[in-house]
Amino acid sequence: MEELSPGTYVSLSAFDIEPTLNDKFWEEKVKRSIQESTSVKELREIATLLVTIATQRQGVIRGLVKDIHVFNNVVVDNAAITNPEVKP
Repeated sequence: MEELSPGTYVSLSAFDIEPTLNDKFWEEKVKRSIQESTSVKELREIATLLVTIATQRQGVIRGLVKDIHVFNNVVVDNAAITNPEVKP
């Protein structure tokens, strides 16, 4: 990442946050499990697992963004790290 002046707002795209090859394989495996499932119970279990993972990762992201701000005086827009609205 390029050198930034203190308090600079940056987009998350300025950071190397691309999924690894391992992440992409895991994503494909989960998608196939969902598409091939015929059990509502199994789909609910998968959905619950994904919500748990998403919540944990959101906490990690917020912690890392806080560290970036504290240690590098770089600010990331809160909208970039806010959970999306869920519409039933």
